[in-house]
Amino acid sequence: MPLDTLDALPDIIRARLDALGEGACLIGYSGGGDSTALLLMAARWAAHKDVPLTPVIIDHALRPESAHEAEVAASRARHLGLAPEIVRWDGDKPATGIQAAARAFRLKTFARIAREKEANTILLGHTQDDQAETVWMRLQAGGGPDALAGMSSQSPLPLWPEGMGLSIARPLLDVSRAALRDWLTRQGESWIDDPSNESRAFTRIRNRQTLAQLSESGFDVAELCALAERFQAAKQADAKAAADIFLNAVNLLPWGGVILNRNALLAADDRLAAKALDAARAAVSGDPSSRPEAARRLLDGLNASAPATAGGAALTFFQSQCWLVRDPGAVGGRADQTAPAVRAVKFGDETIWDGRFAFTRPDLAISVSGTAYPAEFSTETLKVVPALARPGLPVIRQGGQFCGIPGLSAQADKVTQSLAKALIQRNLFEDRPAAWFDEQLHAQTAQGSH
Repeated sequence: MPLDTLDALPDIIRARLDALGEGACLIGYSGGGDSTALLLMAARWAAHKDVPLTPVIIDHALRPESAHEAEVAASRARHLGLAPEIVRWDGDKPATGIQAAARAFRLKTFARIAREKEANTILLGHTQDDQAETVWMRLQAGGGPDALAGMSSQSPLPLWPEGMGLSIARPLLDVSRAALRDWLTRQGESWIDDPSNESRAFTRIRNRQTLAQLSESGFDVAELCALAERFQAAKQADAKAAADIFLNAVNLLPWGGVILNRNALLAADDRLAAKALDAARAAVSGDPSSRPEAARRLLDGLNASAPATAGGAALTFFQSQCWLVRDPGAVGGRADQTAPAVRAVKFGDETIWDGRFAFTRPDLAISVSGTAYPAEFSTETLKVVPALARPGLPVIRQGGQFCGIPGLSAQADKVTQSLAKALIQRNLFEDRPAAWFDEQLHAQTAQGSH
C-alpha cells in the first residue's frame, strides 16, 4: 500500500472488519509489528461497534524470553481495554517440523478459545509480504493453480470438526510489512522483533531473505501477490463451475452415501469433474480438505466402471447405480481388521462422530455397525444401502437400548444432524459459499427420504 494512503489505513481496515458481520472475534497477537498494527485498529473498531474482541497470545516457549514477551504483549492489550489470553505451549517439542507443529498448536488453541468465547472469526495479521512468501514457497514446491492462489482474505479455520463454523479473516493481506511499520512509527508505537524471524533454520525465513535479495535486484515482490490474485479468481470460477456439476451429478442420501450420475460426470470437463467428485468424497468421508489425488483415483474408477478407494471414500456399484460411500476400512468396519477408534469430538452437549454426523444429546452411545448388524434393525431397511457401506454406518444406543441408524430410522434422525452440506461447501468454496449454491444444496438435501 503506498505511503500516501497510510492515513486512510484505519478507515480501510475498519470497513473490512465491518464486512465480517456480527459476532465476537479473536485476534492472534504476538506483539510483532503486523499484529500490533492490526490490534490497534481492531481494538478501536471493536470499541466503536461494541464487538467482544479477545487477543490470543501464544507463548511457544521456544526461547527463554518468550514468557516475558507474552506478558508485554498482554499488557499492551489490557491498556487498550481488552482481556487477553496467554496460552503457553508446554511439553516436549518435535525435533523436526517445529513450525508445522507450532501452527497446529495455534489452530487448536484458536478453535478452543473461540468456542469458549462464542466467537466465529479469528483475525490474523498476515500481510502482502506473507502472501508473496507463500506463493514463492508453493512455486518452488511445484504447486498447481489452487496452491498458487495463496491465502484468501477470509477462509475457514483449517481444522475439522473443531474448526466448523469458524473463519480466519486477514484484513491486512494487501498491506506491506514496511507500510505497517511506517504507520506504527507515525502513531508513536513500538513493537517486538522476534529474533527467530531471522533464523535460517526455517524454510519460510530462508525464502523471506531470498525475496528481499531479489527485491534489491529489481524484482517486484508485489507481482507474486498479483499472480495470487489472478489464480484466486480462477479458483473461484472453477469452484462455481464444479458446484454446478455437483448439483447435477450428485444425489445426497440422508444416511451418508451419495449416488453418482456417471454420465454427467464423465461428460464434464475432466478437471472440474474431479473437483465435483472431491466434494462428494468430502461428504461421505467426513474430511472437507481438498484431496486432488484421491478425486483423480475415484474418477479413474468411475471411468473404468471399477471399484476404487481413496481419501476415506469408496466407489461401489449397486442396483445398477454408481455410489460413493464411507470406506469401511477407515472406520474399522471390515471383519478382518482391528477396528481403529472412530474420532468423536465433544462440543458441549453435541458429539461430532467421524466428522460426518452431529449427535445432539450427551447421553447417546455411538458405535460403528461393522459386519454384525444390530439384531433390532430391519434387514429390509438395509437393503437400500450398498453392502460396502453398511459396516461403516453409525449405530445409536441410549441406555443400552437401540435407537437406530441416522437417515434410516426416524427415531435416530431426531437426535442427529448430517454434516454433509457443511463438508461440501467447505471443500468447494474456501470463502463463504455463494447463496445460490447454499439454497440449491439445501433444497437437494431436504428431498432425502427414508
